[in-house]
Amino acid sequence: MKNLSHDTFFNGQISLKQPLNGYRFSIDAVILGNLADVKPGGKILDLGTGCGVIPLIICFRHPDTDMVFGAEIQEELAQIAKQNAADNNLQDKITILHTDIKKITPADTGGKVESVLCNPPHFTEKSGRINPDSQRAVARHEIAMTLSDLASAASRMLVPGGGLTVIYPCERLADLLETMRRNQIEPKKIRMIHPAPETPARKVLACGIKGKNPGLSIAPPLYIRTDPDHYSQEVDAMFRP
Repeated sequence: MKNLSHDTFFNGQISLKQPLNGYRFSIDAVILGNLADVKPGGKILDLGTGCGVIPLIICFRHPDTDMVFGAEIQEELAQIAKQNAADNNLQDKITILHTDIKKITPADTGGKVESVLCNPPHFTEKSGRINPDSQRAVARHEIAMTLSDLASAASRMLVPGGGLTVIYPCERLADLLETMRRNQIEPKKIRMIHPAPETPARKVLACGIKGKNPGLSIAPPLYIRTDPDHYSQEVDAMFRP
């Protein structure tokens, strides 16, 4: 196993390990964990969970959640995610599945889930240079999970009326919405994410509902920073209890 760093959230109330030199979660995971459309008391599935940071945030932000599943194809990351759940005494609420999302079925989670979350690879396999580190390569490029794989798995795993929340590059928003619809997940809300107020949006948080009628709303924009040295008030609060 690679050397690990030790990080904390919420004034030290949540701790986690992640590889020092392999895949490390970004602000995208923090935003998704805090803003995901999660149904109270329902089962939640995080596809491509990495070190398990999103399940940890979800359990902290939604203490009434009964069960969060994290699916991860890379064995080393799956083991780290399991350890992180245990280190935070959340092994009864968080179950990490070492599996390929193309093969996951409701039997793996004891039935269909109410919410699916995903911070998927943002680049096609033919787009840009593939990182020589395998963990980073799988996280960034569609090597183990394509957009179609994600939408198909979400549709298969969600109950009717269940929600999918994804964070994705703006330049691929049309692909995301079309693929969601093709898999019977109707896009219902999007929120543009800007690095700062004066810059164009680079990411989008998209929420869809399985089996719902058309009707898309646009939420107010999210700004990550107010200046180069400070997060915006909203993002700063995502790191605090």
